[in-house]
Amino acid sequence: MQVKQLILAVAATMAAGSVLAAPVTPAQIGQARSTNNLQETWISGASAPTFNIFRGFELGCDANSVSIFTSTNSDSAVRPGSLGNTAAYACTRGGRVSVVYHTVTDGSLNAYAPHVSGTQLQRLRRLENANCAVSGGVFAGHANYKNCGTVTPGATPDGAVAKPAGGFSDVEASLFDLDVSAAGTESEAYVGQTFGIAVSIPLYRALQVAQGIYATVAAANSADAAFRPAVAPNITSAQYTSIIAQGSGYQTDWSPILGNAGVGKAIYLERRVASSGTQASSNAHFLKNPCSTGAVANLTPAGRGDSSASFVVTEHSGSGNVKTALTTRGDANAFAIAVLSLENNWRTDELVANNTNSKYRYVKLDNVHPEAGTVDVNANGVADGVDFARETAINGAYPFHMELRSFVANTADAFGAALIPEITAALGNPANCSDVPRGLTLNPLGGSSCSTGADGELAVVAKGTRFGNNCAPQQLFF
Repeated sequence: MQVKQLILAVAATMAAGSVLAAPVTPAQIGQARSTNNLQETWISGASAPTFNIFRGFELGCDANSVSIFTSTNSDSAVRPGSLGNTAAYACTRGGRVSVVYHTVTDGSLNAYAPHVSGTQLQRLRRLENANCAVSGGVFAGHANYKNCGTVTPGATPDGAVAKPAGGFSDVEASLFDLDVSAAGTESEAYVGQTFGIAVSIPLYRALQVAQGIYATVAAANSADAAFRPAVAPNITSAQYTSIIAQGSGYQTDWSPILGNAGVGKAIYLERRVASSGTQASSNAHFLKNPCSTGAVANLTPAGRGDSSASFVVTEHSGSGNVKTALTTRGDANAFAIAVLSLENNWRTDELVANNTNSKYRYVKLDNVHPEAGTVDVNANGVADGVDFARETAINGAYPFHMELRSFVANTADAFGAALIPEITAALGNPANCSDVPRGLTLNPLGGSSCSTGADGELAVVAKGTRFGNNCAPQQLFF
């Protein structure tokens, strides 16, 4: 807590003496570059903690000096975390112009890949680039710029920072079968991520009927329009493992789970690409890959090459693609299933491509729902988990909950090498407890004083930890 207060005090002192009292402009960034007075770095990796990474950067900024840049064409006042795969943030820190590029393309692996395998990532172009236009939307008083354009520095250098300084991952590098000890320093980020099993709505209703929750799909539609966690259907870990493991006998149709209603119904597995932290989390949790060895451990996940007429596997680059696929399959009355992190909220998600709400829902896993336990209610007075989606994970009742990592490369620039640990400290001990996004938790080892959610109703700090090893079971200690 003292560290957080010190950072805030320093930021306030800087703001008091700052010449600039308005958001940084592209012209100011260009001027700072021309006088060699620009602090500039690049962060890559997981998308889930994007908003808190932005908040961590913002802590050290002079008051009212922050600008947000994106490659999208949106005029919406969208906060970081919903700006696409490439964004950037700029401000003055003690009067000095500072820029952080942020790339979340293909997920967690890319916190490490540029430094161990030479992977080239895209980022926004130099922010003084003339393509940047003022956005019509403004998030929380920050200046917003759109259409900034992207570049792959290794192929077409533009004079800005050429390589990420490091980044953040949903899981440790070893779950991608990487040893990064020679490339940089990996540390705990003190943030946990809750994951859920998401299914298309037709499958959700069929599961409710098969499990005797409702007699018919029509009855379920009538009685459970709110998709309440209390009456959600269940998938066991054994069932999901049998669906996603390569060569499983469960991959003929849905009859092993649904009975006669599943005969001849193809299984659509909407998984993520191998570089995704979501996929690595699924592999570790369900397949014990690469956590264990033996005949019933370290199983290989089914991929697109395992597809057949009855088992269709698609590997998606982002969670947005998964949500679109689940919706599309559902519209075709097909039964699709996937893993999504719980910051994805079907109640508020909208698919821009067709301007419709996402049509996926979370099911119970081993009889525990990831959204259960909230005391928030919807317009019908029904508890719906709309805000937090973490209470069962915090209490240790819901096990599909992974701990994030931060990484600083040995090749990091001085600004990035100092900034990533500052952001890491802010992730585990945020200045504003209500900034912790839906589905994320704080690790008790991070020292956070946060104890409640945005409206004082729910805990934010988990009651246990895996002590930095996502292959280990969680241990509760308070």
